[in-house]
Amino acid sequence: MTPSRSFEEYGKRRPGGGAKLRSRRGRIAQNWWSQRFVDAIERGGDRGRLQRGRTYARAGQVVELHPRPGAVGARVQGSRPRPYLVEVTVRRWTPAEVDAVVATVVENPLLLAPLFSGDVPPGLVDLLAGIGVDLLPADAEVTYDCSCPDDGEPCKHAAAVVYALAEQLDATPATALTLRGVELPDLLRRITDAASGPSDPVEDLAVHLTSFHRLAGDLPDLGLRDRLPGRTVADDLDDVVLGPGAAGTADALRPWYVALGRGAASRPRPGRGRGQSRA
Repeated sequence: MTPSRSFEEYGKRRPGGGAKLRSRRGRIAQNWWSQRFVDAIERGGDRGRLQRGRTYARAGQVVELHPRPGAVGARVQGSRPRPYLVEVTVRRWTPAEVDAVVATVVENPLLLAPLFSGDVPPGLVDLLAGIGVDLLPADAEVTYDCSCPDDGEPCKHAAAVVYALAEQLDATPATALTLRGVELPDLLRRITDAASGPSDPVEDLAVHLTSFHRLAGDLPDLGLRDRLPGRTVADDLDDVVLGPGAAGTADALRPWYVALGRGAASRPRPGRGRGQSRA
């Protein structure tokens, strides 16, 4: 859309100076989310005003369009020199609804990749609908305010804004979240924090590490029995360790373990040569 200009500058312009819609005929909304949005609005609007609103939007008479959390502000060029001021307001999600959105994405991590790319996956809309949270507003959740003398809701100028907004939803699906009062970067930050869980402060982590490496007392009694004379490691090998078909393996290995044990006992310990005494 065109940059903001003063009313005086608009008074010098001919109607139709805004960005024209890509759609020249038929349906304006191309994608599923924008189609649902337009369908919800059209169900509660006057057919004649909606038709004139489509004509205005296609002619480029929406000269400004500024979505923000919970609303979209616009200027629509009518037959008068100065454009009309239009405000379309959408019911914001409650804090509980936002918490439900965060929890839904955390429980369904496959939704994260589309969200990080700026897309709104259909799966998210369906999952939210299943718990009573609607992403796309119904007609009863939308209100209109226009500076024109027409009391209809929506008037043709507000209807033009709705259709221009539908094309913006096609290009930037995350605008649907903005209309619900949630900016996508803030939502992703909350989802990331919720998925990672609370973390200990650095000071607490240092205390935990110090306590872990400090002996608080004697080592616990592990209940190990003294090895019986003549018993070797081979006697500890059971059928679970050896596996099927290994009967007699322990008996075959026992002499070797006995020999290894005797050899270790006869070797001098480090620092004690054969001629050294124990003094």
